[in-house]
Amino acid sequence: MSIGVVLDTSALLAHLRLERVSVGELIGEVGENGDLVGVPALAIADSLHKLGGEELFRLQRMLAWDDSGIAVLPFGGADVMSLYAAMGVVGGGQGTAQAVVEAGRHGCLLATVQPEDVGSGLDADDVIVLS
Repeated sequence: MSIGVVLDTSALLAHLRLERVSVGELIGEVGENGDLVGVPALAIADSLHKLGGEELFRLQRMLAWDDSGIAVLPFGGADVMSLYAAMGVVGGGQGTAQAVVEAGRHGCLLATVQPEDVGSGLDADDVIVLS
């Protein structure tokens, strides 16, 4: 599995709320390159209480569709200390912290709507700000 970009919580929410066409376009571009878009499990968890009926339906469909071009990036016990370190430098929640860790782990870009939440977790050149 080759991850081309990781969505943080803000990018995932923008996609599910249909607020930014740029998220869908990015997913398509990454897929055209033969890569997957990584969505951290903790970003999904952070998003759940912020979603309404249609948005939850879109999330469920996105996660169930095998050919969506999206891979859920799991969070396991070995990731706890990496998450702890990232939480010290990001302004976002645990989903954003896991997104920072995963982007570093996979050597790819992180997509966000709220770059200030990424803090000093990644170099600015490694962050795509979605408009």
